[in-house]
Amino acid sequence: AGSALGAGAPPVAPPAAPPPRNRRGGERRRQKLVTCVGLFGSFGNSRASLLCEEARSQNLRDLHPATEPLETGFLKTADGKHELYYEVSGNPAGKPAIFLHGGPGDGCSPKHKRLFDPNAYRIITFDQRGAGKSRPCGSIDDNTTAHLVEDIELLRRHLNVDSWGLVAGGSWGSTLALAYAQAHPAMVRGLALYSVFLPSRRSIDWLYLPGGAGDFYPEAYEKFLSHLPVAERASPVEAYYTRLRSSDSALCLPARAALGSWVLTCLALTPDPEWIAMVCSKPEEMGDGSLIEMHYMANKAFLDEGQLLRDCDRIGHIPCAIVHGQNDMICPPIGAWLLHKALPLSTLAFAAESGHSSGSAPKLRAVIVEMIDGFR
Repeated sequence: AGSALGAGAPPVAPPAAPPPRNRRGGERRRQKLVTCVGLFGSFGNSRASLLCEEARSQNLRDLHPATEPLETGFLKTADGKHELYYEVSGNPAGKPAIFLHGGPGDGCSPKHKRLFDPNAYRIITFDQRGAGKSRPCGSIDDNTTAHLVEDIELLRRHLNVDSWGLVAGGSWGSTLALAYAQAHPAMVRGLALYSVFLPSRRSIDWLYLPGGAGDFYPEAYEKFLSHLPVAERASPVEAYYTRLRSSDSALCLPARAALGSWVLTCLALTPDPEWIAMVCSKPEEMGDGSLIEMHYMANKAFLDEGQLLRDCDRIGHIPCAIVHGQNDMICPPIGAWLLHKALPLSTLAFAAESGHSSGSAPKLRAVIVEMIDGFR
């Protein structure tokens, strides 16, 4: 952990306890450069290969070996409006662990399972409402944080899990993990969170309004705003949400590309303008994640202001490990720090030279693997 975090970094060990993606469109969609552009972010195969080489050259921990799922299926939600795709992998007798993907709207990928030791964990992944292979694809109907929380509980009962040995999530996944744990604290025995996102007016405004991330990338931010009419630039989240909901591709797709370009600029420690331009030149292949993301951001994630910090007393007894990129431009490190201060059994480690996405930050990814290994 020391080499991953930099000199003087705190340990990551947790506190002592008291089939491939297949959206509509088939294999052609499988080859797209990004699955969707949400808060978690996804990276193309060639770029990911370069990052893996960087990790090996620095002797950093890499992902666990890939494994085939033991079980796959679709689970109809309690309201009957959605069908959730899920996979079970790893050791059938291992500690039950669920991974919650980011976005909102990104969906899971095989690499998410590789954050977990397949010999130690019974690994459960699922695509949240509207995301990945869940049906209907891209749907924002009956799609709120409360719905997702109850979907996790429904999945737990469906898979005969008495309680989750570990609930892990990054970015929006950390948000959902906290919301679920606070709603069902008896069902969670450990939390592993990274790239923490605590929805609030401040944290949402940081990415989309002047005076936040735009101050660090002024040219890209000006391009993001200039896509909108002058009269709508004071409320870019609402304006983009309106365009992304449109059935008119001439309105929707350029908005998807403009939003994607801005988010991808902020996602990594060192943006690659040529790669971002290539990705965003094909908005029809970028998936529906941006719509779901704006659906949640426009509605303040369907949470009360400061709710997740306010209700930390409900989960103060749960061991929690937190890892965050020191240079995260999408979710500034202050959120992880405030969460750590609110949870008495938490540990916090900042990964040096790391932005928001573990896919673009080998040091962050290495520490995430170590963090999850610590709960085995």
